[in-house]
Amino acid sequence: MAAVAATVLYERLKELGCPALDGVYLSEGKDIQKLLCTPSPHRLDIVEWICISVYPALREQFSSLKESQSDLKIEGMAKLGYDLMLCQADDLDLIKGKVCAQKQLHFLEQLLVVIPPQGNFTVSNSISDSSTFSSTEESFQEIAKKNEEFVKQVFSSSNLQAVLNPESHPWSSDIKALLLNEEVQQKRSLLSVTSHEETLLEALKELEEMVAALQELRTECPFLQGDLANADASCDNATALQTLKLIASDFNQLLVAFNQVYESELQKHCEHPAPVLSCCDPLFQAVHLSLLLCVQELQGLTQVTKTSECIVKTVKRQHGEKGVWSGSTRATLPSKLKELQQKYEAIHAALKDCQQS
Repeated sequence: MAAVAATVLYERLKELGCPALDGVYLSEGKDIQKLLCTPSPHRLDIVEWICISVYPALREQFSSLKESQSDLKIEGMAKLGYDLMLCQADDLDLIKGKVCAQKQLHFLEQLLVVIPPQGNFTVSNSISDSSTFSSTEESFQEIAKKNEEFVKQVFSSSNLQAVLNPESHPWSSDIKALLLNEEVQQKRSLLSVTSHEETLLEALKELEEMVAALQELRTECPFLQGDLANADASCDNATALQTLKLIASDFNQLLVAFNQVYESELQKHCEHPAPVLSCCDPLFQAVHLSLLLCVQELQGLTQVTKTSECIVKTVKRQHGEKGVWSGSTRATLPSKLKELQQKYEAIHAALKDCQQS
Protein backbone atom coordinates (compact mmCIF):
# COMPACT_ATOMS: atom_id res chain seq x y z
CA MET A 1 0.00 0.00 0.00
CA ALA A 2 2.79 2.43 0.83
CA ALA A 3 4.48 1.80 -2.53
CA VAL A 4 1.23 2.54 -4.40
CA ALA A 5 0.64 5.74 -2.43
CA ALA A 6 4.25 6.80 -3.05
CA THR A 7 3.80 6.24 -6.81
CA VAL A 8 0.64 8.39 -6.88
CA LEU A 9 2.40 11.13 -4.91
CA TYR A 10 5.41 10.97 -7.25
CA GLU A 11 3.18 11.39 -10.33
CA ARG A 12 1.42 14.34 -8.68
CA LEU A 13 4.76 16.04 -7.96
CA LYS A 14 5.78 15.49 -11.58
CA GLU A 15 2.55 17.13 -12.76
CA LEU A 16 3.13 20.14 -10.50
CA GLY A 17 6.68 20.49 -11.91
CA CYS A 18 8.73 19.92 -8.79
CA PRO A 19 12.28 21.07 -9.73
CA ALA A 20 13.83 18.59 -7.30
CA LEU A 21 12.55 15.76 -9.55
CA ASP A 22 14.06 17.11 -12.79
CA GLY A 23 16.10 14.36 -14.37
CA VAL A 24 14.71 11.73 -11.98
CA TYR A 25 12.92 8.88 -13.75
CA LEU A 26 11.64 6.08 -11.50
CA SER A 27 9.05 3.43 -12.25
CA GLU A 28 9.30 0.92 -9.43
CA GLY A 29 7.12 1.60 -6.37
CA LYS A 30 9.87 0.51 -3.98
CA ASP A 31 12.38 2.95 -5.50
CA ILE A 32 9.86 5.80 -5.34
CA GLN A 33 9.04 4.96 -1.72
CA LYS A 34 12.75 4.93 -0.88
CA LEU A 35 13.15 8.37 -2.49
CA LEU A 36 10.19 9.96 -0.67
CA CYS A 37 10.40 8.18 2.71
CA THR A 38 14.15 7.79 3.38
CA PRO A 39 16.10 10.62 5.07
CA SER A 40 18.30 12.37 2.51
CA PRO A 41 19.11 15.90 1.29
CA HIS A 42 17.18 15.15 -1.93
CA ARG A 43 14.03 14.29 0.00
CA LEU A 44 14.45 17.42 2.14
CA ASP A 45 14.59 19.52 -1.07
CA ILE A 46 11.29 17.96 -2.21
CA VAL A 47 9.59 18.70 1.12
CA GLU A 48 11.01 22.23 1.08
CA TRP A 49 9.57 22.85 -2.40
CA ILE A 50 6.15 21.60 -1.29
CA CYS A 51 6.16 23.86 1.79
CA ILE A 52 7.20 26.89 -0.28
CA SER A 53 4.42 26.12 -2.77
CA VAL A 54 1.92 26.02 0.10
CA TYR A 55 3.30 29.13 1.83
CA PRO A 56 5.40 31.27 -0.60
CA ALA A 57 6.60 33.55 2.22
CA LEU A 58 8.96 30.77 3.31
CA ARG A 59 11.05 31.28 0.15
CA GLU A 60 12.63 34.50 1.42
CA GLN A 61 13.14 33.01 4.87
CA PHE A 62 14.88 29.89 3.54
CA SER A 63 16.94 31.79 0.96
CA SER A 64 18.55 33.84 3.74
CA LEU A 65 19.76 30.69 5.53
CA LYS A 66 23.04 28.93 4.90
CA GLU A 67 23.40 25.29 3.95
CA SER A 68 24.66 24.48 7.44
CA GLN A 69 21.43 25.89 8.92
CA SER A 70 19.21 23.09 7.65
CA ASP A 71 17.84 22.57 11.16
CA LEU A 72 16.19 26.00 11.00
CA LYS A 73 14.58 25.04 7.68
CA ILE A 74 13.24 21.83 9.24
CA GLU A 75 11.83 23.80 12.19
CA GLY A 76 10.18 26.26 9.78
CA MET A 77 8.55 23.43 7.81
CA ALA A 78 7.36 21.78 11.04
CA LYS A 79 5.91 25.14 12.14
CA LEU A 80 3.99 25.35 8.85
CA GLY A 81 2.61 21.84 9.38
CA TYR A 82 1.57 22.82 12.90
CA ASP A 83 -0.19 25.96 11.64
CA LEU A 84 -2.09 23.78 9.14
CA MET A 85 -2.91 21.30 11.96
CA LEU A 86 -1.12 18.48 10.14
CA CYS A 87 1.53 17.69 12.78
CA GLN A 88 3.03 18.89 16.05
CA ALA A 89 5.41 21.86 16.18
CA ASP A 90 8.21 19.63 17.49
CA ASP A 91 7.57 16.75 15.07
CA LEU A 92 10.95 17.18 13.38
CA ASP A 93 11.38 13.48 12.65
CA LEU A 94 8.39 13.66 10.30
CA ILE A 95 10.11 16.39 8.27
CA LYS A 96 13.44 14.54 8.30
CA GLY A 97 11.80 11.28 7.15
CA LYS A 98 12.55 9.20 10.25
CA VAL A 99 8.98 8.01 10.91
CA CYS A 100 6.97 5.28 9.20
CA ALA A 101 6.40 5.60 5.46
CA GLN A 102 2.61 5.66 5.74
CA LYS A 103 2.68 8.70 8.06
CA GLN A 104 5.14 10.55 5.79
CA LEU A 105 3.06 9.91 2.66
CA HIS A 106 -0.14 11.00 4.39
CA PHE A 107 1.54 14.23 5.53
CA LEU A 108 2.85 15.02 2.02
CA GLU A 109 -0.54 14.24 0.43
CA GLN A 110 -2.28 16.66 2.78
CA LEU A 111 0.30 19.34 1.97
CA LEU A 112 -0.31 18.86 -1.78
CA VAL A 113 -4.05 19.29 -1.21
CA VAL A 114 -3.44 22.70 0.40
CA ILE A 115 -1.36 24.01 -2.54
CA PRO A 116 -3.36 26.85 -4.16
CA PRO A 117 -4.59 25.87 -7.65
CA GLN A 118 -3.89 29.13 -9.49
CA GLY A 119 -0.77 29.50 -11.58
CA ASN A 120 2.14 27.12 -12.05
CA PHE A 121 3.91 26.41 -8.77
CA THR A 122 7.32 25.54 -10.20
CA VAL A 123 9.66 27.19 -7.72
CA SER A 124 12.53 28.69 -9.68
CA ASN A 125 14.50 31.88 -9.53
CA SER A 126 13.91 32.65 -13.23
CA ILE A 127 10.14 33.31 -12.81
CA SER A 128 9.19 36.26 -10.64
CA ASP A 129 5.92 36.91 -8.83
CA SER A 130 5.07 39.87 -11.08
CA SER A 131 5.31 37.83 -14.27
CA THR A 132 3.13 35.09 -12.76
CA PHE A 133 0.53 37.66 -11.74
CA SER A 134 0.51 39.31 -15.15
CA SER A 135 0.19 35.99 -16.99
CA THR A 136 -2.70 34.99 -14.72
CA GLU A 137 -4.43 38.32 -15.32
CA GLU A 138 -4.02 37.97 -19.08
CA SER A 139 -5.48 34.46 -19.01
CA PHE A 140 -8.53 35.74 -17.10
CA GLN A 141 -9.01 38.51 -19.65
CA GLU A 142 -8.88 36.02 -22.51
CA ILE A 143 -11.45 33.76 -20.80
CA ALA A 144 -13.77 36.74 -20.17
CA LYS A 145 -13.44 37.81 -23.79
CA LYS A 146 -14.25 34.32 -25.09
CA ASN A 147 -17.28 34.07 -22.80
CA GLU A 148 -18.57 37.44 -23.99
CA GLU A 149 -18.23 36.41 -27.65
CA PHE A 150 -20.02 33.12 -26.95
CA VAL A 151 -22.95 34.89 -25.26
CA LYS A 152 -23.28 37.32 -28.18
CA GLN A 153 -23.25 34.42 -30.61
CA VAL A 154 -25.98 32.60 -28.71
CA PHE A 155 -28.32 35.58 -28.43
CA SER A 156 -27.81 36.62 -32.03
CA SER A 157 -28.52 33.13 -33.34
CA SER A 158 -31.66 32.66 -35.45
CA ASN A 159 -32.33 29.31 -33.79
CA LEU A 160 -32.70 30.75 -30.30
CA GLN A 161 -36.45 31.43 -30.58
CA ALA A 162 -37.03 28.00 -32.12
CA VAL A 163 -35.31 26.41 -29.15
CA LEU A 164 -37.27 28.50 -26.64
CA ASN A 165 -40.65 28.01 -28.37
CA PRO A 166 -40.58 24.68 -30.22
CA GLU A 167 -43.43 23.79 -32.57
CA SER A 168 -43.45 20.18 -31.42
CA HIS A 169 -43.81 20.20 -27.65
CA PRO A 170 -41.43 17.66 -26.09
CA TRP A 171 -43.94 16.60 -23.42
CA SER A 172 -46.46 13.80 -23.92
CA SER A 173 -50.16 14.57 -24.18
CA ASP A 174 -51.07 13.65 -20.59
CA ILE A 175 -48.23 15.71 -19.08
CA LYS A 176 -48.93 18.59 -21.49
CA ALA A 177 -52.53 18.78 -20.21
CA LEU A 178 -51.28 19.07 -16.66
CA LEU A 179 -48.83 21.79 -17.63
CA LEU A 180 -51.59 23.81 -19.32
CA ASN A 181 -53.95 23.49 -16.37
CA GLU A 182 -54.16 26.87 -14.63
CA GLU A 183 -55.10 25.48 -11.22
CA VAL A 184 -52.14 23.12 -11.26
CA GLN A 185 -49.88 25.99 -12.28
CA GLN A 186 -51.15 28.17 -9.43
CA LYS A 187 -50.65 25.39 -6.89
CA ARG A 188 -47.21 24.74 -8.30
CA SER A 189 -46.30 28.42 -8.05
CA LEU A 190 -47.48 28.53 -4.41
CA LEU A 191 -45.50 25.41 -3.62
CA SER A 192 -42.43 26.80 -5.35
CA VAL A 193 -42.67 30.06 -3.38
CA THR A 194 -43.11 28.15 -0.11
CA SER A 195 -40.25 25.79 -0.87
CA HIS A 196 -38.10 28.76 -1.90
CA GLU A 197 -38.80 30.51 1.41
CA GLU A 198 -38.01 27.33 3.34
CA THR A 199 -34.79 26.94 1.39
CA LEU A 200 -33.82 30.54 2.17
CA LEU A 201 -34.56 30.03 5.87
CA GLU A 202 -32.50 26.84 5.96
CA ALA A 203 -29.65 28.54 4.10
CA LEU A 204 -29.81 31.49 6.53
CA LYS A 205 -29.71 29.13 9.50
CA GLU A 206 -26.71 27.25 8.06
CA LEU A 207 -24.98 30.58 7.37
CA GLU A 208 -25.46 31.70 10.97
CA GLU A 209 -24.09 28.38 12.25
CA MET A 210 -21.06 28.71 9.96
CA VAL A 211 -20.44 32.28 11.18
CA ALA A 212 -20.61 31.09 14.81
CA ALA A 213 -18.26 28.20 14.04
CA LEU A 214 -15.81 30.58 12.33
CA GLN A 215 -15.88 32.92 15.32
CA GLU A 216 -15.15 29.99 17.63
CA LEU A 217 -12.37 28.84 15.34
CA ARG A 218 -10.91 32.37 15.29
CA THR A 219 -10.75 32.41 19.10
CA GLU A 220 -9.18 28.93 19.28
CA CYS A 221 -6.60 29.32 16.49
CA PRO A 222 -4.02 32.05 17.21
CA PHE A 223 -2.86 32.30 13.61
CA LEU A 224 -6.36 33.48 12.58
CA GLN A 225 -6.49 36.47 14.95
CA GLY A 226 -4.29 38.74 12.89
CA ASP A 227 -2.62 40.48 15.86
CA LEU A 228 0.52 38.37 16.04
CA ALA A 229 3.79 40.23 16.37
CA ASN A 230 6.23 40.25 13.43
CA ALA A 231 3.72 38.58 11.06
CA ASP A 232 2.49 39.73 7.67
CA ALA A 233 -1.29 40.08 7.47
CA SER A 234 -1.53 38.78 3.92
CA CYS A 235 0.54 35.69 4.75
CA ASP A 236 -1.66 34.98 7.77
CA ASN A 237 -4.77 35.26 5.62
CA ALA A 238 -3.32 32.85 3.07
CA THR A 239 -2.45 30.35 5.80
CA ALA A 240 -5.94 30.71 7.31
CA LEU A 241 -7.64 30.08 3.96
CA GLN A 242 -5.48 27.04 3.31
CA THR A 243 -6.23 25.69 6.79
CA LEU A 244 -9.98 26.19 6.33
CA LYS A 245 -9.77 24.44 2.98
CA LEU A 246 -8.10 21.44 4.60
CA ILE A 247 -10.65 21.41 7.45
CA ALA A 248 -13.55 21.53 4.99
CA SER A 249 -12.03 18.67 2.99
CA ASP A 250 -11.59 16.50 6.09
CA PHE A 251 -15.11 17.32 7.29
CA ASN A 252 -16.55 16.36 3.91
CA GLN A 253 -14.71 13.04 3.98
CA LEU A 254 -16.06 12.34 7.48
CA LEU A 255 -19.62 13.08 6.36
CA VAL A 256 -19.29 10.80 3.33
CA ALA A 257 -17.84 7.99 5.46
CA PHE A 258 -20.62 8.34 8.06
CA ASN A 259 -23.26 8.31 5.33
CA GLN A 260 -21.86 5.08 3.89
CA VAL A 261 -21.68 3.42 7.32
CA TYR A 262 -25.22 4.54 8.14
CA GLU A 263 -26.68 3.22 4.89
CA SER A 264 -24.83 -0.11 5.05
CA GLU A 265 -24.82 -0.89 8.79
CA LEU A 266 -26.91 1.43 10.98
CA GLN A 267 -30.05 2.10 8.97
CA LYS A 268 -31.39 -1.46 9.22
CA HIS A 269 -31.05 -1.33 13.02
CA CYS A 270 -32.68 2.08 13.33
CA GLU A 271 -35.83 0.82 11.58
CA HIS A 272 -36.43 -2.00 14.11
CA PRO A 273 -39.38 -1.52 16.54
CA ALA A 274 -38.73 -0.86 20.21
CA PRO A 275 -38.30 -4.01 22.35
CA VAL A 276 -41.23 -5.15 24.53
CA LEU A 277 -40.44 -5.24 28.24
CA SER A 278 -41.22 -8.47 30.11
CA CYS A 279 -43.82 -8.56 32.90
CA CYS A 280 -41.67 -10.96 34.96
CA ASP A 281 -39.37 -8.29 36.29
CA PRO A 282 -40.31 -8.77 40.04
CA LEU A 283 -39.81 -12.53 39.71
CA PHE A 284 -36.34 -12.03 38.23
CA GLN A 285 -35.46 -9.64 41.05
CA ALA A 286 -36.58 -12.15 43.71
CA VAL A 287 -34.58 -14.96 42.09
CA HIS A 288 -31.55 -12.71 41.83
CA LEU A 289 -31.81 -11.77 45.52
CA SER A 290 -32.14 -15.44 46.56
CA LEU A 291 -29.11 -16.40 44.49
CA LEU A 292 -27.14 -13.53 46.00
CA LEU A 293 -27.99 -14.67 49.56
CA CYS A 294 -27.06 -18.25 48.67
CA VAL A 295 -23.71 -17.10 47.33
CA GLN A 296 -23.04 -15.09 50.49
CA GLU A 297 -23.92 -18.10 52.69
CA LEU A 298 -21.62 -20.37 50.68
CA GLN A 299 -18.84 -17.82 51.03
CA GLY A 300 -19.39 -17.78 54.83
CA LEU A 301 -19.26 -21.60 55.00
CA THR A 302 -16.08 -21.58 52.97
CA GLN A 303 -14.52 -19.10 55.40
CA VAL A 304 -15.59 -21.20 58.41
CA THR A 305 -14.08 -24.32 56.81
CA LYS A 306 -10.80 -22.55 56.18
CA THR A 307 -10.72 -21.24 59.76
CA SER A 308 -11.36 -24.75 61.16
CA GLU A 309 -8.55 -26.18 59.06
CA CYS A 310 -6.18 -23.49 60.34
CA ILE A 311 -7.15 -24.30 63.98
CA VAL A 312 -6.58 -28.03 63.46
CA LYS A 313 -3.19 -27.38 61.90
CA THR A 314 -2.24 -25.09 64.82
CA VAL A 315 -3.25 -27.72 67.42
CA LYS A 316 -1.31 -30.47 65.63
CA ARG A 317 1.73 -28.24 65.43
CA GLN A 318 1.49 -27.46 69.16
CA HIS A 319 1.26 -31.21 69.94
CA GLY A 320 4.28 -31.99 67.79
CA GLU A 321 6.52 -29.11 68.82
CA LYS A 322 8.73 -29.26 71.92
CA GLY A 323 8.63 -26.33 74.30
CA VAL A 324 10.19 -25.27 77.59
CA TRP A 325 7.60 -25.69 80.33
CA SER A 326 9.62 -25.66 83.57
CA GLY A 327 13.32 -26.12 83.99
CA SER A 328 15.70 -26.41 81.09
CA THR A 329 14.27 -29.52 79.42
CA ARG A 330 12.10 -29.29 76.26
CA ALA A 331 9.07 -31.56 75.95
CA THR A 332 5.95 -31.84 73.86
CA LEU A 333 2.48 -31.07 75.18
CA PRO A 334 1.29 -34.75 75.34
CA SER A 335 4.44 -35.85 77.18
CA LYS A 336 4.10 -32.94 79.61
CA LEU A 337 0.44 -33.84 80.27
CA LYS A 338 1.44 -37.48 80.87
CA GLU A 339 4.15 -36.39 83.32
CA LEU A 340 1.67 -34.18 85.20
CA GLN A 341 -0.81 -37.06 85.33
CA GLN A 342 1.84 -39.34 86.85
CA LYS A 343 2.73 -36.74 89.49
CA TYR A 344 -0.96 -36.29 90.30
CA GLU A 345 -1.41 -40.06 90.76
CA ALA A 346 1.69 -40.25 92.99
CA ILE A 347 0.45 -37.38 95.18
CA HIS A 348 -3.03 -38.89 95.32
CA ALA A 349 -1.59 -42.30 96.39
CA ALA A 350 0.56 -40.63 99.06
CA LEU A 351 -2.43 -38.77 100.50
CA LYS A 352 -4.44 -41.96 100.50
CA ASP A 353 -1.70 -43.83 102.46
CA CYS A 354 -1.52 -41.01 105.00
CA GLN A 355 -5.25 -41.16 105.61
CA GLN A 356 -5.15 -44.97 106.16
CA SER A 357 -2.30 -44.72 108.65
